[in-house]
Amino acid sequence: MEQNYAETCVKQKTTAKIAFLKLLLAIGVVLLLGIGILSKISILILLAVLAVVALVWYWPRFKVEWEYVFCDGQLDFDRIQGGEKRKTILRIELENADVIAPMHSHRMDGYRHLPVRDFSSLQPDAKPYGIAIREEGKEEKVVLLFEPSKKMIDLICNKFPGKTELAD
Repeated sequence: MEQNYAETCVKQKTTAKIAFLKLLLAIGVVLLLGIGILSKISILILLAVLAVVALVWYWPRFKVEWEYVFCDGQLDFDRIQGGEKRKTILRIELENADVIAPMHSHRMDGYRHLPVRDFSSLQPDAKPYGIAIREEGKEEKVVLLFEPSKKMIDLICNKFPGKTELAD
């Protein structure tokens, strides 16, 4: 039996909040290093060196990518940090979804009041799809935002034609 499989990866845009946090961390480390060197206090110098090492280790984690993997009715949302650390954030069965449609579609109108979990790139020109679904073990429905490839949407539409709407 043939499997329906597609995967897509999108890079998340660096938000103003993340850029500000990066700037604050860099300024904090530089200030700590400067104060430690000028005061010649060994504990401050040691803390400054540890802060530099921690910043160098943590800095790549600000780069986030989302990978979506669709396989026979199941959709996984994986977060990739720094290009190497992967973690599956959510796994859903699309048969439990109410609707899968572009966010600008009228089919999503009845779900706009629901909480949103954003797995998109946050790019202004992106055309995200929404999945209205009740997550496993939770009472309330949510809308999951993601940016599937054309192949993934075609496979989802073939598997769940009544639930899926293609983009214009």
